[in-house]
Amino acid sequence: MHEFSLCEGIIHQVSRANNNNLENVEQINLEIGKLAGVDLNSLLFWFPVVAEKLNCKHIKLNVVEPLGIANCKNCTKDFELVNLYDQCPHCNSFGNYEIKQGRELLVKSFNLISKQ
Repeated sequence: MHEFSLCEGIIHQVSRANNNNLENVEQINLEIGKLAGVDLNSLLFWFPVVAEKLNCKHIKLNVVEPLGIANCKNCTKDFELVNLYDQCPHCNSFGNYEIKQGRELLVKSFNLISKQ
């Protein structure tokens, strides 16, 4: 149910950013990194349920999922980090890295319905 409350937070954040108005919001664009600890399938399942509960079922969700990228402090090389505490594929050291991307959980933007 963690993702249920995330959906509520996302919708409330967009509402506040749009002067407490959701009627003209067409799409919400998210960036959720692979290392963010979010079950994307669960989030995508719960979003329409929460949107209907909050009377904004017309809103679509677009999610970009950046890979986890880390920089090894031993060999200074970047590598794709699939799981936290994976070893560096270049020098085989464990856990001695800085995560550069993949932990994002951001509302990047939202699109408004165009008036024609």
